[in-house]
Amino acid sequence: MSHHLWHSLVGKDRFTCVGLMSGTSMDGVDAALVAMTANPEHPRVEVIEFSSLPYPDSLRESLADLAGGAAVTAEDVALLSTSVAVAFAGAFFDVCRRAGQEPRAIDFVGSHGQTVAHVPPGSGSPVAGTLQIGSPAMIAALTGVTTVGDFRSGDVAIGGQGAPLAPYCDFMLRRSHSTNRVILNIGGISNLTYLPKGGSPENVIAFDAGPGNMVVDTLFRALFPARGAYDEDGVRARAGTPVREVVERMMRHPYFVASPPKSAGHREFGPPFAWALKTAADAENASSEDVLATAVALTIETIVDAMQRFLPQGGVDEVFVTGGGARNRAMFGQLEAALAPIPVEPIDALGIPAEAKEAVDFAFLARESLMGRSNVLRAVTGASHALVLGTIARGTE
Repeated sequence: MSHHLWHSLVGKDRFTCVGLMSGTSMDGVDAALVAMTANPEHPRVEVIEFSSLPYPDSLRESLADLAGGAAVTAEDVALLSTSVAVAFAGAFFDVCRRAGQEPRAIDFVGSHGQTVAHVPPGSGSPVAGTLQIGSPAMIAALTGVTTVGDFRSGDVAIGGQGAPLAPYCDFMLRRSHSTNRVILNIGGISNLTYLPKGGSPENVIAFDAGPGNMVVDTLFRALFPARGAYDEDGVRARAGTPVREVVERMMRHPYFVASPPKSAGHREFGPPFAWALKTAADAENASSEDVLATAVALTIETIVDAMQRFLPQGGVDEVFVTGGGARNRAMFGQLEAALAPIPVEPIDALGIPAEAKEAVDFAFLARESLMGRSNVLRAVTGASHALVLGTIARGTE
């Protein structure tokens, strides 16, 4: 790290930073403007402003094609990476503008980038790999602010899954001394972090449970064209009835019984998986609403199954939900019913808007990178040793 940058951060006890995130649903960039303390052991984080900027339609379609395995050239990927970096920089300026914050006064940016391929160890490929486009160097150049990104590839290089990375943040920011907590993120993929009360990092259990919104969103766009990118508030899914036989058939996918560490993405639960669900539901004369209800039921079933299978029996006191699923009443209602009497609440109860949580986490991971702190739980990713993850691109001095 540059002498100048180190000194600009080292004397501070409080940072103002921006976290940037786009997930497997590839619908746009979330930006969280965050204040956080420099305290290494008991950091405090406060969300000042949050915004979400949709990708232009053409970019979203191109990214979906790329992730879906369309034939593209290296040149296409390079140009898409620039478009993503421009979108990320746009989200940075948007959240600063909303907060009335001078962009140059931001200490650093943490960027997840846009995953377009994730082939972790155990995927059946002889070599593992992961690719997030929208390079930190481009974002730093466009914003003028030091940017940390490319968080997953170092972990994958040494035998890790490169995911999930949020559990480190969950442990540092959200553990409790009195309750056993689950932080459940229902994004494109659903993942959960189990934080035993008063536990150490080694006691954390975390993994990707299965498809979150990915299958439901894919089917919604196919079944209800021109009605938007997702089933707003779960209205269509709530109008349908899940087809139990189909849920049970899709639950036979080998991913669900595989032991952690494990991570998932388009490779496991992309369009081919969604079409298999739809085909099975069609054979049972399911309506479009029934198909969506079945996909929601599958998501909830895989989460509950994972909790019963891989977490200590009776060891969960409370569940906090984040990601788009926290706002989908079909999903949230089914989850509450399935987990009763365990209380289920949106993560807002812990002081973070559910939609901002992942962006906040990447700001925090960047803080750790810049402070030279190991920012991954290797018991969670399965890496051979702990690393300081993240590539640092210097801003304009």
